[in-house]
Amino acid sequence: MQLFRCPRTHGPHLERRYLLRWRWAAQTERADHFLEHPPEVPLLRWEDELPEPCVVHPEEVDTYPWAEDDTLPAALIARIDAWDDARTAEGGRDAPNYQGALSIPPGWRVGGFPSWASTGPMDITCASCRAPMRLLLTAGGDEMDPDSHSWMPLEDRDLSQQGIASIRGGQSVTEPTRLRFGRDRDLHVFTCPTDPGHPPQWVLS
Repeated sequence: MQLFRCPRTHGPHLERRYLLRWRWAAQTERADHFLEHPPEVPLLRWEDELPEPCVVHPEEVDTYPWAEDDTLPAALIARIDAWDDARTAEGGRDAPNYQGALSIPPGWRVGGFPSWASTGPMDITCASCRAPMRLLLTAGGDEMDPDSHSWMPLEDRDLSQQGIASIRGGQSVTEPTRLRFGRDRDLHVFTCPTDPGHPPQWVLS
């Protein structure tokens, strides 16, 4: 699967345009071919319109649903909220919490659950057949943040510090792709489980 993003904004609301392409793995080129000769690009208004050439090194992790509205049973959400409140009372605002440290990692990820930090949970249905759509990919500008205690690699974290001060390496570590989506939101790519040929949906949250 290839995800394309136009480096320019479009329309009165400065919208981004994306394109999803499915390809046979045997017919695709090696990733290092694309990194050897990056394409020439026109002068862009903002630095974060052009990605930094880099390679993704995936690792498998367990994730859990966003805890809001009916994403989980109400009684369980109440227990999670009480646990978060107790952690905050004990450790302050930098204490680990369910949403940031236990449920959904920041950054780029395949599958799992969407984060609904900006919009609240949404029902995403296919425009062609009305089937509930599945999360295929999430693209995020930051690979770590002060809440990502469980997801931050130990080599990038100063254990003697708390919050954002604990992140080592600066912007090249926290924002390796140099891309931003919306106002520092996550770009969720949803596809139809009934027919992958149906148009995907792009959700900023």
